[in-house]
Amino acid sequence: MAKSRLGLTRDQLAVFLKDHEQIIQFEKLFSTVDESSSDNSIVDIEIIAQYAQTIANMASDTNHLSVDYIDFAPSAPHADKDARVVWNANDDTLNLHHSDGVVQQVGQETYIYGRNNTGSTITNGSTIGFDGVNGDFRIEFLDYIADGTYRSEYFLGVATQDIDNGDLGFVTTFGNVRDINTTGSAVSESWAIGDELYASPTTAGAFTKVKPTAPNVSIPVAIVLKVSATEGEIFVRPIIEQQKYYGQFTRTTDQVAGGTSTAVAVVFDTTEVSNGISLGTPASRLVAANAGLYNFAVNFQVLSNSASAKNGYFWFRKNGVDIANSTSRLTQSANSEYATIQKSDFISLVAADYVEVMFAVDDTNLWLDASAATAFSPAAPAVIVAVTQVQQ
Repeated sequence: MAKSRLGLTRDQLAVFLKDHEQIIQFEKLFSTVDESSSDNSIVDIEIIAQYAQTIANMASDTNHLSVDYIDFAPSAPHADKDARVVWNANDDTLNLHHSDGVVQQVGQETYIYGRNNTGSTITNGSTIGFDGVNGDFRIEFLDYIADGTYRSEYFLGVATQDIDNGDLGFVTTFGNVRDINTTGSAVSESWAIGDELYASPTTAGAFTKVKPTAPNVSIPVAIVLKVSATEGEIFVRPIIEQQKYYGQFTRTTDQVAGGTSTAVAVVFDTTEVSNGISLGTPASRLVAANAGLYNFAVNFQVLSNSASAKNGYFWFRKNGVDIANSTSRLTQSANSEYATIQKSDFISLVAADYVEVMFAVDDTNLWLDASAATAFSPAAPAVIVAVTQVQQ
């Protein structure tokens, strides 16, 4: 028997027609249509036959569904159930039901799935950071604190459920987090709708509406949508900038060269501010904890103690080696005359590299001089160096 124009074989008919006589009758029907009908007159029957073929294919593969589209009832009494997808008329999108009651608004929320190994429960609405990868290749979570302990790039998002210690759970990186305390009372603040919330620099896992300042890390995390002690809601969209490192150090006492034409490293005695840059051993070394391109800007205050012409030379040294073309020169001739000289340079460093600020004189009547405070002005250090990372 020739293959029917309607495209159904006997084997396909046998999937949903269990009686042999029925199969024969369907074949006769299709044969009659093929012989007596024009192309236009069998369109409707072809559609029915194609649908029957789809059903037949589905019946032979219970894990397969092939459809043009799915209509979701917009107002049906949807029951929550893990792995269920239903229509959310309020947010005009689909709800995807995960385990433990987590409901994701498709296209409006994104999650990270990871493990809590903090030793205690992570609560819904906590700010979360990256704490490594465990043996089953899952990200590990921690309660994030923005005091500089963790880099800004390690911030992940906000927990969207309670996650018991050792359990897996979801963290929202974009979208709404609901049913949390948004009054601000937990951090002795008062929050209102529209307030911008930052990761707290004083309480791990908490928010603050007060923008943190250096050396703390400033990470805008969320906006308050609804104020409530138990049914509060926030919109999460962290803005994470790469953290830059910096430091400022001073020499607050005089420093002499000790001889002519001899290279001497400035020894600093005070750390004004520091994050990722520190004084090493000896204290002439400015040590970088992280790789990057840094700007070193130095101010020298120099005192001449004679009327003869004399020269001072100032440059940078990296890891014990002079940096080429980094010298600046100062000439002074007057007695008891102060002069200042500023210099800066961009220096590329890897972790644990150090830089020293060097000077030399051709007359020991020229030295680095620190001035005491006056009644109207603060003290003037002999040397101030400011270090700023400009690129990681």
